[in-house]
Amino acid sequence: MEIIITLGLIVGVIFVVRLFGAWMLRIDEVIKNQKDNLSELKKPI
Repeated sequence: MEIIITLGLIVGVIFVVRLFGAWMLRIDEVIKNQKDNLSELKKPI
């Protein structure tokens, strides 16, 4: 029984870490897109 609980906790932690990593990567992508947009706006005509 303890093994099942331990494996469940390990799988749960891995799942949460993956979700957090995916969330951080999406934020990085949004920031990158905003920087690209800002550089486009700053270009002279």
